[in-house]
Amino acid sequence: MGKPIKSKTITVRITEEQQQYIDMLIVQGKGKTNAAAIQYLINKHIVLHPKG
Repeated sequence: MGKPIKSKTITVRITEEQQQYIDMLIVQGKGKTNAAAIQYLINKHIVLHPKG
């Protein structure tokens, strides 16, 4: 097996506009929860911009 995946819990404040965008991602099936939709966005950024 590979290395165990370490995770960290964070709390963020978002605007109503950001929440609406997250809701849109959930409707599109990109995640089932706010957290999953945010993780989707982070992972997408990592893939598109691997060096930051």
